[in-house]
Amino acid sequence: MKLLLLFCFTLSGFVFSQKIQLKKDKILYNEKEVAVIKSPYRDHYEFYSLNNEKAFDLDLKGVALAGKEFLYYLDMKSADGKSTQVPYEVLITSFKPDRIIAHQLAVKYNFFNEKGLNTAEIERFFNVQRENLGDKYLQAKANSIAGESERQSSLSNIRSLYNPRIGSKGEILINNGNYPAKIVGYSTAFNCGFGSMAPCMEVSDLDGIKVARMYESKQGIKTYLVKTFDNHEFTFVATRPYAPSDYAFVNELIANLFIEGYTLEHQAYYKNQELQHAKVKDAIDRSINLYDVPGYVVEKSGKKTEGLITIWFEKLDTERTGQKLPTEGADLFGQRVSLKTNLPGGGVKAKTYNADSGIYFCVPYNGGEDCYYGLDVKGELMKKLQNYGDLHGNNSYFYRLVAKENKIMLLQDPVERQKYVVKTDIQQKGQMLDNRSSEKLSLKLADYLKDCKAVSESLKKENVDLKNEENLIHIISEYSKCKK
Repeated sequence: MKLLLLFCFTLSGFVFSQKIQLKKDKILYNEKEVAVIKSPYRDHYEFYSLNNEKAFDLDLKGVALAGKEFLYYLDMKSADGKSTQVPYEVLITSFKPDRIIAHQLAVKYNFFNEKGLNTAEIERFFNVQRENLGDKYLQAKANSIAGESERQSSLSNIRSLYNPRIGSKGEILINNGNYPAKIVGYSTAFNCGFGSMAPCMEVSDLDGIKVARMYESKQGIKTYLVKTFDNHEFTFVATRPYAPSDYAFVNELIANLFIEGYTLEHQAYYKNQELQHAKVKDAIDRSINLYDVPGYVVEKSGKKTEGLITIWFEKLDTERTGQKLPTEGADLFGQRVSLKTNLPGGGVKAKTYNADSGIYFCVPYNGGEDCYYGLDVKGELMKKLQNYGDLHGNNSYFYRLVAKENKIMLLQDPVERQKYVVKTDIQQKGQMLDNRSSEKLSLKLADYLKDCKAVSESLKKENVDLKNEENLIHIISEYSKCKK
């Protein structure tokens, strides 16, 4: 049997303490003779102890799939008649199949040790029930032949229906011979050597989108790899080697693109639109934004209006980067809320409220409700500089209510949830507890709550973890008692 791919690199990450060598018919384990291997005929190997007692034999077998791919396996039989099959694995670089096999049996199945044949491991190996690889690979062959037959039939149909061909300027033309040819795209050919990372050909559609790039493949001289705009990859076996000036080769590539479902014209544009819509839907599902959620708005005057609430707290992260807020330009997220209400005569009225208008709104959540208050805050210097740099002077945002006591509230940033805000009734702004250390924030909060001397002095003296929500709830509770 002709073996393919005898050159192979040792698998990354494998570190073998055993050193397996063959010297004539002897197997050496760390340079010590431990067993005998004989090959009375091609691809058949017999293994003996040093006392010439036969332990097992095996045959190296293979099944050729459609194209040039082979599936190899070891068909093994023990001295007492038990049989099994395992995949043939090339774990070392060698020209000699017997050395590759001996190495596999040593490092994968522990057949040898310094004392000789590891009879306990060999017996355990043959007692394991395994699938019949001969039958499995023959079925794979039948499937591959059927698949290749189906592909050839599809190629014939494509040529019959579309007659894809190339114009003098690289235009990709299709028709069935009865109508004027239609341009569906363009091809560009390049010089590329075997093993080159550069594409040999590019195929673009009528919108200029590079639909496919073709590369040399490592699977054979006439086998080529195609990568498409939507991250799909496939290989095809051409009837001739690639040449930049060979129009017939380009026709074959286009026919294979059609089989894979890439029909050019404006298809990629609409496919990209579909992909983008799917990404947007996924981003919406993952975001904390509210879209037409039933709720109500309470204005400064106490007027309560029910309707459908929409607010964008964060960007739609369609590419799953993890970035939720802008790093450049003004941060407008969480500053405006929209309320839709039904009009008496039909129709819908939409009204937008800014966070600096003094309103709050509530929406149902987990059997209760979440309420959000519009506030300007002390702190958040970097965000304010970011806004001012973009000539945006509004620094009020909606924050989620965590706890409310007499004349004081604890709120949380809906997006950057490590940030909290303390707001008292007597202060126009809230105190932001941002990413600064608890030591620095304690002094700021002590000054903010100075109208309650006991709480303020406690914050100055004690080392309170202001990143802990329970501690913050305790602080506003103590402040509330101070103001009764």
